Amino acid sequence: MDFRFKLYRVTTAIVLMISGIFTFMLLSSVLFLGTNFGSIVSLLSMGACFIHSVLSLYLQRSLLLPEIPLKESTPGGMRFMGTVGLIFSILLILSGLTILLVTPEQMKAEIDNLPADQQAAVKQTLVAPIGVFLLVMGSLFTLNIVLSFRYLRQWLQLQSGRNEEKEE
Repeated sequence: MDFRFKLYRVTTAIVLMISGIFTFMLLSSVLFLGTNFGSIVSLLSMGACFIHSVLSLYLQRSLLLPEIPLKESTPGGMRFMGTVGLIFSILLILSGLTILLVTPEQMKAEIDNLPADQQAAVKQTLVAPIGVFLLVMGSLFTLNIVLSFRYLRQWLQLQSGRNEEKEE
């Protein structure tokens, strides 16, 4: 195993844990608090990252043990879920950067615009760590998805080579 494949395995495990926890939290909030458009989109986006991570595990297993093939729908599912996850992870990165680039004066002005009960809930000291967390999470998701696309292409090339050998 080369370094990239080990990195792919580690990022898949981390993304699976993070996206699984957040998917469960979002699903719980949708079920208990009711639905709105934002919560449904967040749930579907995080769910796509979770499903992509599960499919990545199957791809890794098939790459390590070539005698265990992927299901016919797995490559297409990885591409679709990976694309949705990539869009979501880019939005996470942009959100994290935006939060980190806001000056304290701008943040204070925005907090002052909120209703009084919401102002107490927003702690200015927590804003920067949330931005860092979004940036790291988005970067991990992006790295994992890009590596999965690379190894999916490698798997497809191996499969086409095996199919050509069987035909001869």
